[in-house]
Amino acid sequence: MKNYIMDVHGFEEENIVILMDDGENIEPNYENIIDAYKAVVSQSEDGDAIFLHYSGHGTKLRDDNNEEADGYDEALCPRDFQSSGMIRDDDLYEILVKELRDGVHMTSLMDCCHSGSIMDLPYIFKGDGSQTEMILDPEMNMDAFIEQITGKLMEFLMKKLGL
Repeated sequence: MKNYIMDVHGFEEENIVILMDDGENIEPNYENIIDAYKAVVSQSEDGDAIFLHYSGHGTKLRDDNNEEADGYDEALCPRDFQSSGMIRDDDLYEILVKELRDGVHMTSLMDCCHSGSIMDLPYIFKGDGSQTEMILDPEMNMDAFIEQITGKLMEFLMKKLGL
């Protein structure tokens, strides 16, 4: 994947962070994954492209805030999940989507079980040839999604107004 994004899309090696349990790279534990996601979002600027690739275990957990139509949160399983916990879709939305600056293009490839709605976005796309474009997910809890977006808008306005 590293060679692909460098050779085909022009990413520079010094801008690539790899977390892998191979003893050579940064360990993909809970803290390191969260820190890497926060860093790439906070360091991005208008016009940047971010590419995220997760290959690992994924799972689903009982929804802990009643916003999922199916009653479950999707989650990533970091290497130390037994002691540190899972990374829920709500966490990923807060870190990667809600905090993403305007003008930054993010592509996220999640190669794990239960990753279909891991970013908590209101759209779905099935790569089985049955669709040619994304559609609004009819099972998406739009009230919860609008509440999240409204919260981001309010935070933005408060910062702009210095409140």
